[in-house]
Amino acid sequence: MDQHTLARVNLFALLRCLEDLPAVDAAARAIAEGKAETIQFTVGGVGAARLAIGGGRIEFLPGPGSKSIHLWFPKAEALNALFAGKGNPIPLKGLTKIAYLKGPFTILTERLGYYLRAKPELLADKGFKEANASLSLRAAVYALAEIGNSDREGRLNAARMPDGEVLLAAKGGPELTLESKGGRLACRKGLPARLRARMVFADLDSAGALLRGEMDSYTAIGSEKLELGGFVPLLDNMNKILGLVPRYLN
Repeated sequence: MDQHTLARVNLFALLRCLEDLPAVDAAARAIAEGKAETIQFTVGGVGAARLAIGGGRIEFLPGPGSKSIHLWFPKAEALNALFAGKGNPIPLKGLTKIAYLKGPFTILTERLGYYLRAKPELLADKGFKEANASLSLRAAVYALAEIGNSDREGRLNAARMPDGEVLLAAKGGPELTLESKGGRLACRKGLPARLRARMVFADLDSAGALLRGEMDSYTAIGSEKLELGGFVPLLDNMNKILGLVPRYLN
């Protein structure tokens, strides 16, 4: 596993999932409605991103900008260590706000992990199961873009993807667009402006089952729980990158 790619997944995919956590989790909702803070994560050789928390929402902002807390990680491995629970950042701004990082921010990351690393017994609850599927689908698609732009094997497949937009969605759940342009991938929320291919699950249960490894893609397609359509070379190479996602999200 490439540490640089893992850092990009942590920074630009997993942190991005926190945007949608308040919609499914009461503890995250309370933090979003509490004290306003903007945390910037800057990782040497990787990039920067911010989380704006407050006003009842969490917003992910790629790149540097205004912030109340600034955390510096000298290299990819340092950020990955934090996400593994084995490291600490270097605070460049907001030294008096360490309590916020150890309190509300830590609660947010723990709650996200609670849903993404679902214990089997929790999946008996319908609400939890839907939250797990919704957040897992977002994490997988966001990670797909980062892996396609950074991982060696991912870049090879992204370079083979024709230009175009792919809809990745679950009926009743998230609608996400993956854009391929010049061998680079980008992901955004919402429907494609110019649809060229699609991967759509029949419902959140089907998406969750496949993402948790309870159902394979052939079974999903054969049972009409997963619909694939559009320009085949775009889907084929995208699916090869999607196959690399568990390497980084597990």
